[in-house]
Amino acid sequence: LFLRVEYDGAIAANGSNVTPVRQHFAVLSGNSRSSEMMEAFLSREFKPEMELRDAVRVALDAWSVGHQSSGGDDRKDLPDPGALARHRDEQLRISGIEAAVLERQSRSAIRYRALLDDEARGLIA
Repeated sequence: LFLRVEYDGAIAANGSNVTPVRQHFAVLSGNSRSSEMMEAFLSREFKPEMELRDAVRVALDAWSVGHQSSGGDDRKDLPDPGALARHRDEQLRISGIEAAVLERQSRSAIRYRALLDDEARGLIA
């Protein structure tokens, strides 16, 4: 079961008989426009078999798409890869990365592990 909380608090479940099957990724955003743009990006870039390095890069790029589209920008198309990389790099110069990874093989009740800023930056260097 995959639960998804929309920007307005609506909850959708993947795998129930009532709702359509959705992708196995989710976004968190302050408005529907940036959510839609991030989902469009992830629909194109997400692959379930990604290595952690690639997944972190795609996640940061999806965040960048959402960040760029959450303002007054009326752009309907996704930014080109060069513009996306420039925005991501600019934001990383002034911000930190907060992320977690699921440790599927963990025997602990808590299977998520914080991905420290230095570790995440090392993955995308």
